[in-house]
Amino acid sequence: MAAMEMQWNSLDSTCVSLFFHVIFMILVLTGLNAAVAKRKPGLALSQGELMTVYVMLSMGSAVMGRDSLENLPSVLGFMRWFDDPTNRLNRFFSFVPTWMAPADRDALRGYYIGNSTFWSPRHLAAWLPPILFWTAFIMLLTWVMLCLNVLLRRRWTDDEKLSYPTIQIPLSITTTATYRERMLWLGFAIPVVVQTFNNLNYLYPSVPHLHLKLQDLGPYFAASPPWNGLGWMPVGFFPFAIGLAFFLPLDLAFSCWFFYVLRKLIDVGCVVWGFRDPGAPSALARIPYIQEQGTGAWIGLSIAMVWLSRGYLKDVLVAAWKGGSDPHAGISYRAAALGVLGGMAVLTGACVAAGMSVWLPIVYFAFYFILSIGITRVRAELGPPAHELNWVNPERFVVSLVGSQALGQQNLTLLSYMFWFNRGYRCHPMPHQLEGMKAAQTLGMEARRLVWAMVLAALLGSIFGWFALLDTYYRCGEATPKIAAYATGIGREAFSRLQDWTDNPKPLDGMALTFTGGGAAVTLALALAKARFFWWPFHPIGYALANSYALEYFWSAIFIGWLLKSMVVRYGGSRMYRQALPFFLGLILGDYVIAAVWSLWGWAMGISTYRTFIF
Repeated sequence: MAAMEMQWNSLDSTCVSLFFHVIFMILVLTGLNAAVAKRKPGLALSQGELMTVYVMLSMGSAVMGRDSLENLPSVLGFMRWFDDPTNRLNRFFSFVPTWMAPADRDALRGYYIGNSTFWSPRHLAAWLPPILFWTAFIMLLTWVMLCLNVLLRRRWTDDEKLSYPTIQIPLSITTTATYRERMLWLGFAIPVVVQTFNNLNYLYPSVPHLHLKLQDLGPYFAASPPWNGLGWMPVGFFPFAIGLAFFLPLDLAFSCWFFYVLRKLIDVGCVVWGFRDPGAPSALARIPYIQEQGTGAWIGLSIAMVWLSRGYLKDVLVAAWKGGSDPHAGISYRAAALGVLGGMAVLTGACVAAGMSVWLPIVYFAFYFILSIGITRVRAELGPPAHELNWVNPERFVVSLVGSQALGQQNLTLLSYMFWFNRGYRCHPMPHQLEGMKAAQTLGMEARRLVWAMVLAALLGSIFGWFALLDTYYRCGEATPKIAAYATGIGREAFSRLQDWTDNPKPLDGMALTFTGGGAAVTLALALAKARFFWWPFHPIGYALANSYALEYFWSAIFIGWLLKSMVVRYGGSRMYRQALPFFLGLILGDYVIAAVWSLWGWAMGISTYRTFIF
C-alpha cells in the first residue's frame, strides 16, 4: 500500500468502501483454494475462513489507509521541517510534546529529502516515542468503535434487518457457485478490455482509449451566468461504481443524485439572487453553507438513529447492568459499555496530558464517535461506493462553535495534530468491523474469535504500516517527486489551517451554526417522513451524503446505476433483476482486478501506471 498509494499513486485502493487490493487478494485466494479443494479437500479453507482473511485484510488496510495512518507521518513532521520566517511555525513548537511528534529536525532530513534509511539509531530514536503513542491511540480508537458496534449490532442487523450491501460482494466472491454465472463473465470482460486500452494509452498515447474518469462540466458553463454558479461539476463513469450503485436500494440511490443536483441548482440560484456578486458580504457569499449543512446533516442523522433506537438502547443498558450479551457480537454488553467509557476516558486523558483544555477532547471525541456511528449506519443500510466527508470534521465544528480566538493557540495546535484521521473518513475502520460481524452471523462463524482477529489485524496494520511508510519515505523522500505530492499536502492542509486560525482569529460563527442547525433539522424532518410514510421517496442519508463531498466523484455513476436498476425492475420484474445481478457484480470485479494487475505490474517494473479511479 505504501508503494501503491503514496509512492506511485497508481491506485486509490482505500479511497472506496470496497478496497481494490483486498478484493483482488481474496479473488486470488479463492481461486487457489478451489484448486486445492479439488486435490486435497481436507486442506481447503471454508468460506468462513476466507471471510476471516477478508475482514482482517480490510481492518489492517483501514488502519493504514488514505485517511488514516498514511496521513499521520506527514502531519507529525511538517511543522519542524517547513518552518520559515514567512509562516513562523516555530511559534507552535512549545505546544507539542516530544512523545507526540519528532522534534529532531536533522532526523527529518532523510525523511523529506530521501536517499537515507529509517533504520539508523538516530532516526529510530526520533520516531519511536511518536510511533508508540500513536499506535496506542489508534488501538484505543478502534477498540471504542468495536464496542459501539457490539452495542448497536442487534438493532441494525436483527431488528431493522439492514441489507449490508457492501459485505454481500465478498460473501458472493468467496462462493464458487458465483463463478458459474455467464453474465458475471460478460460484466467482468467489459472493464477489463476498456481499462486495458486505457492503461496502454497511458504508456503509448497512440493506442485508442475511452475516458471513464472524472471530467469537469463546469468550464462549459463558466461564461454563461447564472449557470456558472454550478462551479466544479465532475462527471465520471467508473464501472465498479455503476456496479455498486445497482446493488443500492432504489430510494437511496435516487436521493443521492437528486440532492446533489438540487445542491448545484441552489448554487445557480445564489448567482441569480446576487449572493456571488463582487463585493457581496462574506456571510451571503457563503450561502448555502454546504460544509455547515453537511455537518448538521450528519449530526441530525445520528440524532435520528439514537431517537428511533431509544427503546433498544435502554434495553441494552439494562442488559449490560445485568451481565447480558449478544451471541453474535463476541463481547458482552457490560464489557462493551465499559470499553466505550474507558476508551473515551483514556483518549481524553492523553489529550489533556498533551496540553488540551479538559472540556475540548470530551466534545471532540463525542462528535467524532457520533459521526463514526453515522458513517457505519450509512454503510450498513446504503453501501455507497465511498463516504468521503472532507467538509465534516470535529475541528471545524468546534471552531465554529466557540471561535478560534477562544480556543487559543495551544488547543488549536493540538487539534491540528488530530487532522490525520479526520480529513475524509474514506477508509474508516468502524464499518468494516460491523460488516465482519454480519459476515460471521451469516456464515455461523464464532463471533469472539473474529472480534479478536479484528483487534489483531488493527495492531498489525498499524505496526507494519508505520515501518512500510517510514522506510519508503526515508528511501525516496516525502518532499521529492518520487513520492506523490498528496503526502506532503496533508501536513500543509493541517498547518495552513492552523496559521489561518491564529493569524485571523475568528469569533463564534452565528451564520455557520444556523446552517448547521438547518442541516440537522432537514435531516430529522426527512427521517421522520421516511419513518411515517412508506411512499416517501427522499432518504435522509442521500441528503447527508450530497452535502459532504461524498458524491462529487460518484453522483453520475449512481444516477446510471439507479436508472438501469429502475428500468430492469419496472420492465423485467424481480426475475430479470436477479438475472442482472451477476453482470453488475462482474463490472465491479473486472474493474478491481484489472486495476490491481496493472498496479502490481507498475510496482514490479518501477513505473507509474494509469489510475483507474478519480482523475
